[in-house]
Amino acid sequence: MPKQNRTFEVYMVYVDEERCDGCEECRHYCPCDVFDIFHKAVAARPRSCLGCRTCEAVCKSKAVIITEI
Repeated sequence: MPKQNRTFEVYMVYVDEERCDGCEECRHYCPCDVFDIFHKAVAARPRSCLGCRTCEAVCKSKAVIITEI
């Protein structure tokens, strides 16, 4: 059976509530509008994530973790 190629990538967006300080940087820089802020960041639309990892880069508290699934 030949290996099938994937035509899209899926990412899991995780926000560690213990680390998140609610700075809103992830929401501000995310090009796909994945995050909402309710005192802390929430991945409200994780299916929109393109996997650019900008949110991980701008998160000073390292609360945002993106993994390909």
